[in-house]
Parts: sequence; C-alpha cells; structure tokens
Amino acid sequence: MERALIIRPGALGDTLMLLPGLKDLEKKVQMTVVVREPGLRYLREVDAECRNMEMHGWHRLFQDEPDVVKGLPVSSHDRVVAFLGDRDGRIRRNLKAFFPDAKVHVKDAYPGEEIETHVARYLCRALAETGLPVEPERAMERASGGALLHGRHERSLMAPVVIHPGSGSPHKNLSPDLWSAFLKRIRSEPSLRNRRKVLLLGPAEESLKVFFGDRPDGGEKIVCCPEESALRELLAGAGLYVGHDSGVTHLAAMLGTPTIALFRESPVALWRPLGPAVKVIQHRGTDGEILERVVETAKHLIQRQSGTY
Repeated sequence: MERALIIRPGALGDTLMLLPGLKDLEKKVQMTVVVREPGLRYLREVDAECRNMEMHGWHRLFQDEPDVVKGLPVSSHDRVVAFLGDRDGRIRRNLKAFFPDAKVHVKDAYPGEEIETHVARYLCRALAETGLPVEPERAMERASGGALLHGRHERSLMAPVVIHPGSGSPHKNLSPDLWSAFLKRIRSEPSLRNRRKVLLLGPAEESLKVFFGDRPDGGEKIVCCPEESALRELLAGAGLYVGHDSGVTHLAAMLGTPTIALFRESPVALWRPLGPAVKVIQHRGTDGEILERVVETAKHLIQRQSGTY
C-alpha cells in the first residue's frame, strides 16, 4: 500500500475541508496527515496517522537550507503533498531533500480567485492530480449526503437549539442585536419555544457573554469555550444549530446536525458547509428581512424532523 504524507496546516474549518478527500482515500493509501489543532482532533476518525504541525521539528520545512541530518518528525513516504504557499520554491526544495525517493507535490492551499469551486472539491481534485486514488465527485456526494463525522443517528424531538453568534473574523458576523432579536422570536414560536436554547461562545466572542447574559428576557444557557469532547457532544445532540461561516458551523454540519449557516462576506460557492441538512442564508436585505429568513428556515428544519413538514 502506498504511503502518502499530506500537509495542510490551518484553522478548524480549513482542516475539516480535507475530510471528504481523506475519507475517500481510506483503505487505499497509508496516510500520514499533518495539520494543526483543534482540527487535528476531528481527523482521528480517519484511518490515518495524524500529526500536529505545531510540534517540534516541523519548522525545518521552512528553513532556507534543509537540515537533512535532523529531518522532519516523520518516516519515509512514497508521495508527499503539501498545501502551502511556496512562492520562492523553498518548501518544495526542502521536501525533495527530506524525501529524495518520494514524488513531491506542492499545491496552493485554496483555489485561485478564477476558480469558483468548493474548497473541499478543490482539495479532492488536487489530491487526485498528484496520482492519489481520490474520486472527487464521489467524495463530495458522500460529504453532502451524510455525516462525515460520527454524530447521533436519532435526535430527541426536544433536542436543544444551539446558537453560535460569532466566528474567528468580525467581518463574517451579524450584529449581536440581530441575534438577540432571533432569540426573542424563537421563544414565542410554537415549534421552538419549548426547546432549550444554548448560546455557544468561543474565545473570539467571550465578550458577548455580558451582552446576552444581561438581557432582561434571557434564560438561555451560555456555554463558553467548551473542551473538544463537550463541544462535540453539544453539537451532535442539537436539534438545530445556527451560526456564521465558521469552523464550528462546518463541524456541526459534518456531524449531521441540522444547520443554518449565515454568510455575510464569504463566498458560499467555496465555503458552503457540508452535511445532510444544511441551509445557507446570505446577507442580503435589511436585518429584519434576514431575521425573518432565519426564523422561517429554523421552523422548516424543526418541522421536518418532527414529521409535521
């Protein structure tokens, strides 16, 4: 079986975009995958050896001259694929020095501006171009039609609504006032009012805890920066997840959770979350119009689960 080293460091969402291609390579190739936390934790379901790019030794990949004596913290491979910017050719040169007998490929981390294709599809196609046995369209069909990560096959009819009003970039986020209005609306919607509501806040939006916690009509549970296992359990058990274009949103979708993804600036064609029950709402119109679309979409997804749709 061919041994392949695949390198693609990035944030959570960037790492999850590798999953369709890696799942398609299982049982065909002996893989070593080098990424960063926290995405590394979610690749452990793939039949691959997962390494952390932040561990000692990987810095040698970026040195002006390859230190072939110390090398990289991995053994020999037949094929190396690195999704990294490499304008001066340094990374390719170093990889060839570290793996003189391997076929080395250095690819852009993202599709070019002229290529309007989903990032996961781009990665699948790039892996296939290197000679790895990936079937991109089959991989994408599997990612859109089912949960790539192990979640829950059945959810309680009273499973909670999880709301994540932030992301790693403020430019992606809608206003806290809109989220507050959304919470107010779903408290009175018949199909949603009896469900527990959970506000999920990460490191980038911990400051919102005061904003939502001080609402006079509050009462939602606020969860801040949960550990990986707790985050996964929360998302996998949710009856509905609502959030911006973020790594957590991609995670919820891949767990099979009914997901509403709000896109403000990111191109949907490139970053649409992958999963069996995903609805995307783009930032078009007034806040009031967006709010109505989010509420109606939430009702639709909940009703579909309960069989009343």
